[in-house]
Amino acid sequence: MINNKIVRFFLCIFPFCFLALVCKAEDINSIKSKGYMTMGTSADFPPFDFFKEGKIIGIDSDISKRIAESLGLELKIKDISFNALITELKNGNIDFIAAGLTKTAERAESIDFSDSYFTASQRLLVKSDSLVSRLEDIDGKKVGVQLGTTADSYCTDDLENIEIMRYDKATDAIAALSSGIIDIVVMDDFSANQVVKKNKNLRLIDGNLTEESYCIGVRKGNLILLRFINETISEMKHNGEIERIVSSYMNIPEDVENSNTSKASEFLKREYIQYIFNGLTVTLEVTFFATLLGVALGTFASSLRIISETNKHLKIFDMLVSLYTTIVRGTPVIVQLFIIYYVVLSGISKSPIVAAIMTLGINSGAYVCEHIRAGIEAIDKGQFEAGKSLGLSEGTLMSRIIIPQAIKNILPSLAGEAISLLKETAAVGFIGVMDLSLAGKKITSITFDPVLPLFAVAVIYLVLVVGLTFILRKIERKMKNASN
Repeated sequence: MINNKIVRFFLCIFPFCFLALVCKAEDINSIKSKGYMTMGTSADFPPFDFFKEGKIIGIDSDISKRIAESLGLELKIKDISFNALITELKNGNIDFIAAGLTKTAERAESIDFSDSYFTASQRLLVKSDSLVSRLEDIDGKKVGVQLGTTADSYCTDDLENIEIMRYDKATDAIAALSSGIIDIVVMDDFSANQVVKKNKNLRLIDGNLTEESYCIGVRKGNLILLRFINETISEMKHNGEIERIVSSYMNIPEDVENSNTSKASEFLKREYIQYIFNGLTVTLEVTFFATLLGVALGTFASSLRIISETNKHLKIFDMLVSLYTTIVRGTPVIVQLFIIYYVVLSGISKSPIVAAIMTLGINSGAYVCEHIRAGIEAIDKGQFEAGKSLGLSEGTLMSRIIIPQAIKNILPSLAGEAISLLKETAAVGFIGVMDLSLAGKKITSITFDPVLPLFAVAVIYLVLVVGLTFILRKIERKMKNASN
């Protein structure tokens, strides 16, 4: 006879088990309802993930396409910094990770892993003329790794007496090695072999440092999607499809955009110019809308502060504005960007451009607020009293009389803020916005040549700043002439 306690126990946990199954079914159904699934990767890791003719291809994308096909879905690929992939997955911005991702105990606390589809190892990559010939020779050397990778963990935990240089992308580390900035790069053996084939100035040191398994990552507890992925991987292993995919990438064709060249003609390739043009468009777009938001917020906040100074009932607004400006001016813009994108907007908007505009607009608004307040305080107090004696409301007095005069006084400060905002857009690349600076870094990661792409980006920024300064000075002169 079944114990009554056991029966009651199962009756108690049954609703929770049922609810869990329903939630996971809804998770996979939400993916199917879109008609596509999104793979997150870091497209700087040939032959697993890299760009060719403006598209991301590689071993991971080929396997992921088969997974999407098994669910009757289209595959979309999102290029993300490797160290941000798990955060993007947890926030629901991607459906799974396929980026040469090694299963580790630390990562398994945050996400679930599929069965392994590839066995890899870490190797030492050095310049051809390097005196380093074995692991023992790296003592006192500068070692480059990609941030958040198992190479990073290995160098941090297992190696001593080295200076670790962490890079957002593996190709940034390779470019630093080629330029002589660092002495060694620790990276995946299979990918490093492809790099050496394209760059005769680099060589690999014999001997594997680690052995690890590449897996696909899904959100914690998403067991239904994980089952589909494991079934597809098992089938591809059984019929030899994964082996054929890997073999097809053993030798990257010469037309792949991963050549070691610094020739101007190579930089002027159509694809690279398109990266620059698209990045410039995004930079101008973010700057324009962030400036509008910043001026609006700054004007509103400064008006509240001025009005609250003469009205005891509105003192709370003065405290709130003071808190706003203190927090924004006291924290780095990159930290604000991460908080707004990964925390504030995580359940509202998945658009990194929206997060970029909001962050830079809010950041700029705090400075604009202080500029306008200083300009308002410079206006003769008698104008406030005259306006009130005529029966004007505080809102009308501020919008019609005080603020227009303040704008003239603070135009040089606002011009400086607009220029700073334009340059601060370079930070938005950290959340995957393909702005001008990230476009330059992407070309560098493709060509391993940091000179021409970064100099081109610097020149474009300089032209933009000089042009914006010229326009703002023209406006300032006109306003001064009109007031005389």
